[in-house]
Amino acid sequence: MTRYLANRLVMLRNVVQHFDQHPTLWADLPLIVAEVDTVRATRDDIERAATDQAGADTTGLTDERDEVRDDAVDRLTKLSEKVRPYARTSGKLDLLKALSHAPSTWAKLALDTFAADARDALNGIEAVLPDLTPYKVTPEEIAAARTAVADVPRLTSERDNTGFEGEVATDALDDAYPAVRPALLNLDDLVPAQIDDPAFVAQYREARQIPGD
Repeated sequence: MTRYLANRLVMLRNVVQHFDQHPTLWADLPLIVAEVDTVRATRDDIERAATDQAGADTTGLTDERDEVRDDAVDRLTKLSEKVRPYARTSGKLDLLKALSHAPSTWAKLALDTFAADARDALNGIEAVLPDLTPYKVTPEEIAAARTAVADVPRLTSERDNTGFEGEVATDALDDAYPAVRPALLNLDDLVPAQIDDPAFVAQYREARQIPGD
């Protein structure tokens, strides 16, 4: 939430609190009741959107996604280093090509390409697994690499979905305050016109002040 909107939320809270503290002065005035209800609903909407926005911070998910991708790249690299000598010696050029990525290349690949190239590499290794005993390649290594590779798009999707939720919450915050301004302006006119209580009117005007403005 921006400082601009945070200051206006303080004002909305103060206005609603002021009315709630003196219900007998306005509860039978339908025009004021309607505008107070609008202000109250907007205050609630802004607070809810602010909570959603705070909960949509993607920093932790980004760090986790990067760690998982680093783990997948490390596992793919170690397997490639083990199996490339076999692929060269046996003349399996397609397998050698599938294992040709350097760690920096794996790290930079687009998500779809990363998943496809990793699948080709792991499938190729698995196809010749019986021949790889001298190279100390195990089924457990291949399975662990597959799991790490599969986690990369899953965590990327979670991060992107959370980021989208944050964008939606931000849009709700941006839209909320302009929508309530007419109700506030109406109250600015209705309160002194319909409530014959100078102290209440003065306190209302104080509550309507926006901190920092």
